[in-house]
Amino acid sequence: MDPVMHLLLPLLILLALRIDTRSVLLFAPLAILPDFDAFLGLHRVVFHSFIPVVVLPIGLILYSKYKRPEWMLGALLVQFYMASHVALDLGGVSFFWPVTKEMFFMDPELRFNMQGGLNFDWNFRIGFTSYKEMGETDFIAESTFGFLILVAIAAVIYRNETKAAFFKAWSIVRNAVIRG
Repeated sequence: MDPVMHLLLPLLILLALRIDTRSVLLFAPLAILPDFDAFLGLHRVVFHSFIPVVVLPIGLILYSKYKRPEWMLGALLVQFYMASHVALDLGGVSFFWPVTKEMFFMDPELRFNMQGGLNFDWNFRIGFTSYKEMGETDFIAESTFGFLILVAIAAVIYRNETKAAFFKAWSIVRNAVIRG
């Protein structure tokens, strides 16, 4: 999955659930943080493993619960954004690194065709495969491009609502930057 969708999908889910807008926007960059392991030459390995995705966020949640309760929303957002990234990459991640570099994958398929009636075919594969170096990745894939076109169409149709939402988001980000 491309970084734009890694950012947008969890962000939109949290906004739809009406989680605190300011916090959701401020923590959103964490949704693409796991892809920075590509700079180490180990894409979908180091930051896609259980240590930064499960162990560290759960440690932060426990610390928040017992020492800093005011951090709990932030701790839960860290967990959600990090876990959402790996969930969206389950076509192959080295989740159990450093124990093994083998890539864990889940490949669900639900197909249907309408030739000769309505026919469904379900296939679900799960397992491990050897690590494959990812040479390059799309910054914006075709599904993201289609999604962005839908956003643009909605923005034109609902321009007053879009303008209000944009200025609200901009105000939240600007205030966060000014406050430091």
